[in-house]
Amino acid sequence: MAATLRPEVAGLVRAAAGGLTDYLCLLLEGNERMNLVSEKSACPAELVGQHLRDSLLGLGFLPQGPDTSLLDIGTGGGFPAVPLLLVRPGLSGTLVESTGKKSQFLHGLIRDLSLTAEVVTARFPDSSQMKRAKRYDVLTTRAVAGAGRLVRQARPLLARGARALLWTTQPLFAEALRESGARNGSFHRAPDAERRGIGVLESFT
Repeated sequence: MAATLRPEVAGLVRAAAGGLTDYLCLLLEGNERMNLVSEKSACPAELVGQHLRDSLLGLGFLPQGPDTSLLDIGTGGGFPAVPLLLVRPGLSGTLVESTGKKSQFLHGLIRDLSLTAEVVTARFPDSSQMKRAKRYDVLTTRAVAGAGRLVRQARPLLARGARALLWTTQPLFAEALRESGARNGSFHRAPDAERRGIGVLESFT
C-alpha cells in the first residue's frame, strides 16, 4: 500500500505499519460489538484497500510543522484521524463523535495505541467544550453531509493559515467549496477512483 502513496510519506507509513495493523485489529474487534464500519467495509481487503489507504492519502496535504493540531469531526471508527495520528510525528488530535458507544471505543483506541489525542463526545458544533477549544491547524472530516456548512461553522476554531481536508466526491466537493466560504479549493482524486478523493479548502481568514 505504501507504494501507492507519495514518496515523501511512504517511509512514514512503513515505519508505522505495526501501529496501523494494531488499529485495524482493534477496529474489527470493536465492530463485532457495535456498528463502526459496514459489513462490506469490514472485509480486510476493503478496509485496507480503500478506507485505510484513502485516509493515508491525507498525509500529503497536512500542514507542515513539528506541532500540528488536527480537529476531526464525525470520527466514527477512526477514519481518517487515527491513521494520520499514527503515521505523522508531532501530530495531535481532537476527535469529535456524537455517538456515546463510538466515543467510548475511541477513548480505548487512544489509550491502546498511545495516541496524542482527546475525544469530545458531542454533536458539532453544539458543544461548550468546543467553544473553549484551542485553534487547530487542520480540520478533517469524512463522508459528512453538509461538509461545507460544517467547515463554515468550524472557522472560529481554525488557526490562521489552516486548511480543511474533506474525504468526499468531486461533485459534493464543488458544493462544499461554495458553502464553506473558503477562497481557495482543490480536489485530488484517489487512485483508481472515478469521483472519490480529498478536497482541500484554504484561505478562511
